[in-house]
Amino acid sequence: MKKQKINTERVLFAALIAVAFFGFLLWSIQQTQLEEENLLASWLGVKNPAQNETIKVTSPKPNGTIKSPVKVAGQAAVFEAVLKIRVKDAANLVLAEKTVMTSEGQKMSPFSAKITYKKPSRPKGTIEFFTNSPKDGSETNKLIIPVTFND
Repeated sequence: MKKQKINTERVLFAALIAVAFFGFLLWSIQQTQLEEENLLASWLGVKNPAQNETIKVTSPKPNGTIKSPVKVAGQAAVFEAVLKIRVKDAANLVLAEKTVMTSEGQKMSPFSAKITYKKPSRPKGTIEFFTNSPKDGSETNKLIIPVTFND
């Protein structure tokens, strides 16, 4: 009987294809689940605390536990692609504030950032997502996500 030589390049290529396929499959399942949740929430008239007409936050989840630096992510359709993010503790002390750019302005597009914040004085707090009005500078489209600190 003749021994066959294993072609490691083919095995690695097949493994790479399999990882890419399953990664895409998991991503598409997550996207479908988010769309189903949003559809069901709108049908039932339940308001999602992690989104409004302009901003949709996917990370962190409402009432989730966070640690510095916290990764924030989602989608937003904001003026000039500028989104402001502020981390506050329950005493309303601002622990961090950051300006993030989305991919495109005025069109739902992704944003992502890591925010390092000061040590909180309380175990609970919020992360605020908002824009500044070009007219008068006031905070608009504000979305507040409640969080628990793990620092």
